[in-house]
Amino acid sequence: MTRTRNASSTDHEHLVEQEQLLLRESIRLVGKGLAPDRAVREILHLMSELLGLNRGRFMMPDAATGELAIRVAYGLTRAEVARGRYAPGEGVSGRVMQTGELQIVQDIDDEPVYLARAVARSTLPDETVSFIALPVRANRRTIGVLGVHRLRSRKRALGADIEVLRTVAELMGQIYRIHELVEKRTADLQQENRTLKAALEHRASPGANWGIVGDSPALRAALGQLEQVSPTDATVLLLGESGTGKELFARALHLQSLRRDQPFVKVNCAAIPETLFEAELFGHEKGAFTGASERRIGRLEQASGGTLFLDEIGDLPLPVQVKLLRALQERVIERLGGRVEIPVDVRIVAATHQDLMALVQGGRFRLDLFYRLNVIPIRLPALRERPGDIRQLVRVFVSQLNQRHQRNITVPADALALLETHDWPGNIRQLYNVVERVVLLTRSDLVGASDIAAVLANEAPAQAASVARSPGGLAHSVIRDYQPVASDEAARIAQALQQHRGNKSRAARSLDLTLRQLNYRIQVLGIDVASIKSTLCKQ
Repeated sequence: MTRTRNASSTDHEHLVEQEQLLLRESIRLVGKGLAPDRAVREILHLMSELLGLNRGRFMMPDAATGELAIRVAYGLTRAEVARGRYAPGEGVSGRVMQTGELQIVQDIDDEPVYLARAVARSTLPDETVSFIALPVRANRRTIGVLGVHRLRSRKRALGADIEVLRTVAELMGQIYRIHELVEKRTADLQQENRTLKAALEHRASPGANWGIVGDSPALRAALGQLEQVSPTDATVLLLGESGTGKELFARALHLQSLRRDQPFVKVNCAAIPETLFEAELFGHEKGAFTGASERRIGRLEQASGGTLFLDEIGDLPLPVQVKLLRALQERVIERLGGRVEIPVDVRIVAATHQDLMALVQGGRFRLDLFYRLNVIPIRLPALRERPGDIRQLVRVFVSQLNQRHQRNITVPADALALLETHDWPGNIRQLYNVVERVVLLTRSDLVGASDIAAVLANEAPAQAASVARSPGGLAHSVIRDYQPVASDEAARIAQALQQHRGNKSRAARSLDLTLRQLNYRIQVLGIDVASIKSTLCKQ
């Protein structure tokens, strides 16, 4: 009798030692900072080897389906792990996940709720097998289920096993909670690093790094506004004359934003026919109209995640303005011919050389869209407002063009001074064209003031009048001077069209305009050419 008691006491002490070893090793695993799934698998291994709680599995809801699925297991085959999936509330494990309460099955053969789905009964010992399932909690919510098989005929009391399992389940919950907090903190630090890096790049990088050249106060003021709003998602409206570099500013804004690794998509609203505009911007489904042989992704969808640059926004047709406004407000679009709303995450940068408020008053632009676009207006200075930047711009252009055309041109100070006196109605675009012409046409490597004067003479005789007084004089230009659109031109253009019976080419010559300039004015001023022709036919 005494010998039996001593053996029983020894067995009990051995089990207690095994239990303490399990807990010590489990705590050590938590402190090692292993990946959560790996740490949990090691704990399940220890439970099996030290306490005989076999075929342990940790189950969590599948984010895609909502089913409870085995995430980590020890003693189960891959096929058994794959079969271990349960709908909410299904089986013993499903009930534990749903109720958050411990479930004990004393005999799996006598419990209909036990499904034996993952582990077939035939693979278990012939004696009575129990199943214990416990909720695993983290941050006061049930995140998963711990389940084990247990032989019923054990020297160790069921209550002792359950206490150990409760402790292990709590450790598992802490492992996943710590991992969740570390991931969140890491993500926050990564975001902070990206923001700080972007801020440092904004401060350290001069405008020239984005292709913007110049140091004049007017340009620096525009760049200061651009750098201030670039990290945000605010809509920006770039205002300024043609040729002031609006696309360059839009790209700089994108490259300095947190969206810089995403697409930058440009749409020139003045270059797209009105009949194609909706399909171009929003895309279309196959068969949406004649010729739509396949689905096409629109520019808004292409730019999702990045920046959409709407150049010459004042030329956007009114019907498309309505749809664009909805896309900006609701951040969804519908392809032409489609019925599904497609979410888009786009930052809008718009640009125009026109007075949008004047277009609003003339009924050619929606007031609500104007307010939606005019969140951050940035005015780009004309080149005549920043004459001090001309020398720097010319040097940059000459360097680029020398490489492109295999030349070695140098522009001395007197030639640069002559360029500074020009009014540049076409702004930077016109300056670049003039410099390219000089690089290509100059016979020697050194550009003289007379070379500059000759090119400027053919640019715009009215603007070059001051240059005509320089030695060598100027030849009379065969190229028409730059002429901005004036609101009082409508009657004069309509009269010319009537006089030449709707012939645009003849009307343009009589007005000393090119055909392109005439068509542009007809569009901007809203002149109804069809109505004029109809009136002439009736006469």
